[in-house]
Amino acid sequence: MKCRSNDSSRKYIILLIILGLAVGGLMVMTVSCAEGVKCTDIKTMFCAIIKELAPASVQPALEDCPTSLIICEGEEIVLYWQGDATLTSNVSITGPAGEVYDFPISEGFATVTPVISGEWKITFTGEHCRISKSISIRVIKGPEPYTIVANGNIDTGFFCDINPKSVSKKVIVLSIRSTQCGGASGFYWENWSGKKTEWNGSNPIFLNITKDDGSANNTQLAGHWSFYPTGMGGTSSYTEKSACFRVTICCEPCNQSPTDIYPTPTPTPWPTRSPQ
Repeated sequence: MKCRSNDSSRKYIILLIILGLAVGGLMVMTVSCAEGVKCTDIKTMFCAIIKELAPASVQPALEDCPTSLIICEGEEIVLYWQGDATLTSNVSITGPAGEVYDFPISEGFATVTPVISGEWKITFTGEHCRISKSISIRVIKGPEPYTIVANGNIDTGFFCDINPKSVSKKVIVLSIRSTQCGGASGFYWENWSGKKTEWNGSNPIFLNITKDDGSANNTQLAGHWSFYPTGMGGTSSYTEKSACFRVTICCEPCNQSPTDIYPTPTPTPWPTRSPQ
């Protein structure tokens, strides 16, 4: 009987120790969360659209809302955000130039005018958690480099769609040339035929592209870009799944005219090719 009594006492003491550790761990977790540990299970969204094309309410905007924008100096954009209303009670938005905005709502939108390039950050603050997200805004103030990355294959062509919701219609392309894709170690082709249309497929512009800077006819950066390698013969073949093109962009009216520097190339008819 004495042995059984000792066993019961030991079990009781062990149970108390386990309960004590569990309560202590729960307290630590609660304190840590209150101090701002990110709660990844809470759904939040943060994005922006150029004001000219921005919807007047949050939900339609979130259906097609970029997280990276290119605008011209002085242009307005609309920020949209949405968080779990049951867990978020305050929203704070900061910009790279020191902008600070506070909103007591978990879903909304605000019009801002970025003055410098950088990240805009939103912080959702709730009873126990804090969640942060950011978007990138690039403000063009002069001729700047930009890389168009087109994906596809030699049979169908290579394509890149640049959404006008994310790139200002004032941003134009001064010049274009082929370039090696960053980090790529595969085959590189210099000569390409290019086609650029607006987002609705209108106003096609044809381009001859080489390794040297050539005129892009001051076309807008936003829209549909298509590329196809030219001059291949014999056993030559382009097997890569991406093609890259270095362009110089600026906000019109630009300080320089590409036609004063580079002659406008004679357009090459857009090639057609059926998969074999």
